[in-house]
Amino acid sequence: MNALTVIEPANNVDAYRASTDAASLCREIVVASAKNIQGRNYVCVEGWQAIAVAHGCAASARGVERVEGGIRAIGEVRRMSDGVVIAEAEGFVGEDEETWFGGKNRWGKEQPKRADYAIRAMAQTRAISRACRSAFAHVVVMMNAGLSTTPAEEVPMGGFEEAPITAAPRHDPAPSPPAEPLITDSQRHTLISFSQAAGLTSAELNTKCRVSDLRQLPVSKFEAVKKWLEDKIGGPPPADEPARQLAPASDILDDHIPF
Repeated sequence: MNALTVIEPANNVDAYRASTDAASLCREIVVASAKNIQGRNYVCVEGWQAIAVAHGCAASARGVERVEGGIRAIGEVRRMSDGVVIAEAEGFVGEDEETWFGGKNRWGKEQPKRADYAIRAMAQTRAISRACRSAFAHVVVMMNAGLSTTPAEEVPMGGFEEAPITAAPRHDPAPSPPAEPLITDSQRHTLISFSQAAGLTSAELNTKCRVSDLRQLPVSKFEAVKKWLEDKIGGPPPADEPARQLAPASDILDDHIPF
């Protein structure tokens, strides 16, 4: 049979057992009344009050007043058996909260100011939840129900993010420059003919041109390679003249094409 668990423990073991019993006694109402905000579940004031009652206590608020920056209230948790205050905490609604005092929210929407009585009531609600939390936060953990111990009334509508989440600006990559045209087959045959006259193999010519295949040579470099080969052999070779070598191949390989 369920019964109130009045906190009058003789020692720490009894106090822990009382909290364990209270967690089991009121778990259902705490979980059912929890509020989901941005994927996390927070205990509302009804849940905190249920935990207090399960411990034989009652929570209330007093001393509501306007202070610099907003409205403040003091929350108390009293043991019902003897009226002793076992916990106190402050509840506060700030003028910087556009939900209550008006102004643009984080999404740029204009919010109207709420009525004074509603603001004062929220200060009291927060005070009660905060006082209960200070006394019974460990009970919420004992429930093992995935609940946050932050009172739900203190959590902004969009969670605790300081600013709205916006998509990162998109930076399209700069367009690649157009591919440079390559030499034609006719130009390639010309260079091969010149290189043979200079005594260079195809592999050696590719090395000098810094390509793995002569077909990859940009057309803009054709004239430089051709002139370099002509300088080595003393002019273009006659079409019917066999390959000739006017300088040692090793000397030619040590030279560089000027591009």
